[in-house]
Amino acid sequence: MSQPGWYSDPHGSGRLRWWDGQRWTEHVHPPEPQQAPQPQQAQQPAADAVVADVRGYRLHADRQGIAYGSTSMVWAVVEWVAYWPTGQGQWVFQVGREPFHGGPRVEVVCDQEDLWDRLVELCRSHVEPRLVAELAGRVRAGERIDVGAGLGVHPGGLNGGRVSLGWTAVGGASIREGKVWLHQAGTEAPVLYVPQQNPNAVIIPALLAELKR
Repeated sequence: MSQPGWYSDPHGSGRLRWWDGQRWTEHVHPPEPQQAPQPQQAQQPAADAVVADVRGYRLHADRQGIAYGSTSMVWAVVEWVAYWPTGQGQWVFQVGREPFHGGPRVEVVCDQEDLWDRLVELCRSHVEPRLVAELAGRVRAGERIDVGAGLGVHPGGLNGGRVSLGWTAVGGASIREGKVWLHQAGTEAPVLYVPQQNPNAVIIPALLAELKR
């Protein structure tokens, strides 16, 4: 068995365990009801899977998780995401767990934008909705959180740098030129930005839209 993929756990846990092509990893994931893949079925990647060789390492990502080289992670345990174009013909994709500095992560740096786009779409489908819901729930419960290593979000609004806005003054956010731009209601001029490569910066637009509902 050399093909990386999710297989029935040989330890008998009843879950799926990630085989990286050489060994069983510690990453496990509950199978979907009545759809637990068998070892012989896992040889063929799912239709939306990303399978490629990137810089000499094997990349495999699907609706359950991502593995690259010797690192792997299931989407269900991801605590932060970051992806951005470098502007020099390269695209970076990262997912990980806290702490951002020193915690486990999977990082892919590629020179194929279409490959990066497919990783981003998997992340947007299988990670970001959960992260947005979890962070929004914490704010609604009265907590102040830091998003994107530069934006404080709290029940009364948000603040970053010298900018502080109540929710009625928050106009939303947009992503362009490698930055997440914050806008004040009633004006198109941005009042604050967070670098796109900061952890969870890319989910700021969706988070603000959720909290302003």
